[in-house]
Amino acid sequence: MIENSVGYFQLPFAVAPGITINGKLHPLIPLVIEETSVVAGLCKSILFTNSHGTISASQSGDGFIGQIHFPNIKNVENFELSILACKDYLLTKANQGPCENMVQRGGGVKDITVRLITRNDGKTMGVIHVLVDTKDAMGANTINQTCEYLKPMVEAASGEQALLCILSNYNTEKITKVEITIEGIDETLAKRIEEASVIAQFDHYRAVTHNKGIMNGMDAICLATGNDWRALEAGMHGFAARNGQYRGLSNWVSEGKQLKGILEGPINVGIVGGVTNIHPLAALALRCLKVESSTELAYVIGAIGIIQNFAALRALVTDGIAKGHMRLHLKNLLKQTDATEPEQEKALKLLEKIFDTKHYVSANDAHNVLKELRS
Repeated sequence: MIENSVGYFQLPFAVAPGITINGKLHPLIPLVIEETSVVAGLCKSILFTNSHGTISASQSGDGFIGQIHFPNIKNVENFELSILACKDYLLTKANQGPCENMVQRGGGVKDITVRLITRNDGKTMGVIHVLVDTKDAMGANTINQTCEYLKPMVEAASGEQALLCILSNYNTEKITKVEITIEGIDETLAKRIEEASVIAQFDHYRAVTHNKGIMNGMDAICLATGNDWRALEAGMHGFAARNGQYRGLSNWVSEGKQLKGILEGPINVGIVGGVTNIHPLAALALRCLKVESSTELAYVIGAIGIIQNFAALRALVTDGIAKGHMRLHLKNLLKQTDATEPEQEKALKLLEKIFDTKHYVSANDAHNVLKELRS
């Protein structure tokens, strides 16, 4: 799968209860993540939303953006006109060439557009967007090959020289939107969650951590299904800053005992091709989910992201995030000592009492408790 491989670095593979989106049940949620308490918080919130809420999802657009960059256009007026004049020819060549298999599956290159950007030095950059419908594949390699294939043709047509060809992970051409409605929630809790959501819209320091919590759930499914979680992260964080300020990816609004949450962004994933075809655990994860398309997988990933966000916000505005993390954290502290299994059980109860009293526990506390037990 990669170069210079010398072994495997294993991460925990967990499952969470299933969720229903647009009336369809996805019976088991596979997650690959190493962080304490994420799975526990998610499971608790899934069970709560399953009994108190509904989830709906939609997707606008079907393209994926490939880019051909011209850093310094000499004839600006001619550039766009020349590209658009041969657009039909370029579409035909791409769909008969590198995108031939995608066309057979109903996809392929759907459009070619041109952007002009003024640089700080006064020069003009030209960017050609090649919009590719990759169907159920993420399609990164095919998009990159298509742009490279078209590069000499657009250079000849425009008389300009391109510098690079690459897909964009900030794909505004296909946006997934997930909405969750929770009924019968405590009014005070709902209002506090709404206020926490507002904070993430105006304070970008908080927004980064707010979104990190969302990505805990989204990344974990990406990893489990063999998808590119770095691409997902890059696209979602770019979307969070689309209006010039980095903001929270989710919005929560309370109306009495009803709480509504919305999350949207470019969730570009695949269920065929790449690692999903060659890694047995990725294939198993997809079977657990029972998704029939990349769109359905994007819906699940988005839904888990906002449910994870609900779990984090509920913890933050009630007991605080530390308490939820604490039990596994205390166990990990004890693993750093030479405590036996029976000693760990007794020491854990004592450490929990220490945490309840002073609201934090250190490695020194673990060693001291163990000394007391042995004395």
